Amino acid sequence: MAKPATAAAALLGDALTAARSGDRTTAISLLARAHALDSRHVGVRNALGVLRLESGDAAGALALLKPLARELPQAAPIQINYGNALIAAGRAGDAVAPFKRAVAAPDANAMTWYGYGRALQTCGRVAEADAAYVRALELDPAHRDARANRVAVLNFLDAYTDAEAEARAAIEREPHDAGAHLNLAVSLLAQARWREGWQEYEWRGHTALLDGQRRTWQAPAWQGEPLAGRTILVHAEQGFGDTIQFARYVPVLRASGARVLLQVPATLKTLLTQSALADAVFAFGESLPTYDVQVALTSLPFVLQLDSSASVMGSGDAYLRADSPSASPDLTALWRVGLVWSGSPTHVNDMHRSCGFEVMRPLFDVPDVHFVNLQARDVAGRPTPALPKGKHWTDAAAQLTDFAETARVLRELDLVIAVDSAVAHLAGALGVPCWLLLPRIGLDWRWAAERASEPVWYRSMRTFRQREPDQWRDTLVEVREALRGHMTDKRNARVA
Repeated sequence: MAKPATAAAALLGDALTAARSGDRTTAISLLARAHALDSRHVGVRNALGVLRLESGDAAGALALLKPLARELPQAAPIQINYGNALIAAGRAGDAVAPFKRAVAAPDANAMTWYGYGRALQTCGRVAEADAAYVRALELDPAHRDARANRVAVLNFLDAYTDAEAEARAAIEREPHDAGAHLNLAVSLLAQARWREGWQEYEWRGHTALLDGQRRTWQAPAWQGEPLAGRTILVHAEQGFGDTIQFARYVPVLRASGARVLLQVPATLKTLLTQSALADAVFAFGESLPTYDVQVALTSLPFVLQLDSSASVMGSGDAYLRADSPSASPDLTALWRVGLVWSGSPTHVNDMHRSCGFEVMRPLFDVPDVHFVNLQARDVAGRPTPALPKGKHWTDAAAQLTDFAETARVLRELDLVIAVDSAVAHLAGALGVPCWLLLPRIGLDWRWAAERASEPVWYRSMRTFRQREPDQWRDTLVEVREALRGHMTDKRNARVA
């Protein structure tokens, strides 16, 4: 009878053969048997951890790879596998250390440096990630993923011309690389180079950006041909903020003589119906009448050939309408200021764009302000923290049942102070004064595209941007002093 170690080694060989042939299920079964025979076998533990990771079982992979990585800190392949498992488990910050150990090896290759960069990028350390990707590309200029991720990092760092050059180099190597085209679109749109930017932005449909949002249509895509007398379906995609922002283009279609059907998430249906931008508004999942052509809402600037900031951004005036606000208490002596401190936690840049409630505390030093919570709940799902005693505060979260009700609340306010979020877009589209808090890194292309003395997306909006990455305190102090100045002017005007 073969010894357990010998039998485990034989099963490992069979498992690797099965894995190479694409039979992952058999490979995992064989490795599980091998592991039962010899639970200390390095090759078995490593291979089983990798296959569990590839099958989507990050927790199972970590159970094997964590102790293995601790036992063999100098084994670069094991450190890389452990790092990949940590990233898959949503622990990119913890993945940096094993990858750092791997790149310290004298024979660290491009793939190792790419993994290190990916860990750094995922946990928000983008400047360090850029250096790692540069090293990966020095070792292998053809490394597609390293170049693609470096473009994204450069866009994050406002290095749009460098990002453009890297994206074009990637496209030259692989002309149909949809991710490279989308990254190029971001670089171009951030530079307000609209014509080419919109064209490249059409590649988004071939990337993971629209995963879960692709649908089958009963009519062909609209290519810009005359619409008079025809019915067009305009369907939303991406996030709530994108829908609110791009809804500004829908009236152009009605003005051309088309009957416009607008399809949006259910939570936006009432608001957009009240705003009368389209002939009819439908929620996703509702039955649609017959239509002749269809177009994605975010494709309208491309199909309409909007190639100047004036045509893309428009006048900046309000274009959405809300029902009259409900009766509110007499707060004539106070300014009513709504607060939003977090965006969607699933957003790729949420770690940088959301500031959290505690950062807002300097604002509460300003007297004669009645603050209103516009944050249904914070990122962790905890209730809103209590304000210091004696501060004027209303928690409006329970009223924010959809965007129409949110709009009613916004219309009661004198000012909204918000991070980059759908509520900020809603305030701007309603013409409600909004002070927008922007991150130093990961600035969205639409805000980067705004230029001094040129059109802006929303005339009622003022932006405050971080001076240093992830350092919100100085930004909120600046906002506090601006708010204090407004209150001083208000008191002086009342006395006069």
